[in-house]
Amino acid sequence: MGRPAQLREREALLTAAESPAVFKAGAIVAAATVAGAAAILVPRYGARADTWALAAQIALLSGAALSGGFVLRLEQRLQSRHPRLPVVVFYPLVFLAFLFGLLAVYPSAPGYLATARLLNVSLVMPPVVLIVLTVAFGSVYRAVFFHLLPRFTRVDHIKHLSSPEFADQFRIYWDAAARYGDPVTLIMMRSVPRSWSSAADIETATRELERTITPHLRRSDRCGRYARDTVWIVLARTNAALAEIPVRRLLEQIQRDQEFQQHLQKSEVVIRCGVASYQRRMQAPQDLAEAALVAVQEAARKEREVHFFR
Repeated sequence: MGRPAQLREREALLTAAESPAVFKAGAIVAAATVAGAAAILVPRYGARADTWALAAQIALLSGAALSGGFVLRLEQRLQSRHPRLPVVVFYPLVFLAFLFGLLAVYPSAPGYLATARLLNVSLVMPPVVLIVLTVAFGSVYRAVFFHLLPRFTRVDHIKHLSSPEFADQFRIYWDAAARYGDPVTLIMMRSVPRSWSSAADIETATRELERTITPHLRRSDRCGRYARDTVWIVLARTNAALAEIPVRRLLEQIQRDQEFQQHLQKSEVVIRCGVASYQRRMQAPQDLAEAALVAVQEAARKEREVHFFR
């Protein structure tokens, strides 16, 4: 099982990815499965097994790979609807692909997967081998599939991943502002590409930006990733008039971080900052977020370091 953060990121990626992207990633893994299975099975069993039987095993494995992304998405949706139930769909699919392939190939090649020798040891040994193969193939499949999927989707899955965290951490500030009039200011800092910057460069710059900012916040403030290119920062009990001082201080700290500045120079990325404070006309936290995003877009358009939403 993967790390909790990795699992959450994969869930967000599956939720955000479009169906064509899921199909493309699965198709590439399926093609690799066909090539790999043929390279392993045909030289080893081709002389003894029926050609159609081997083709059936390869087709079953490639079919499981081709549909694997959609099966993982179905598994995720079932788990979200029934969080207390251990819903697993993908691994049984792979197990059945190996099992039916074994039943197809074994009659024409009794040595297939050394089943005869395994049966002499114990009746449970063939299922154990199938389970091991299922886990091995399933683990490799997941790693490759989730490595490929971001390359085929335009949706920022990190934004989907960070939305619940942002909503949870911002709710207390919003309630204090809306109910009791406590001021609050939201900052959006975006990594903006200059020329040839890749998506990986921008994402790395944003991650490093969050690392640089965090040590310089007050204990009552918060920050986190909003998207691949954006970091959000909440300044508690700070209105529009008072916000300029801490914002300028944060920008100065960013400029003093030599390691971060060297990374920005190598990747041709600049940092643009948008600032918005709570106003009575705002009806929901997303209104404040949109105002800060408008401000950072304005800063990028005018090539300013920072822009304040008024």
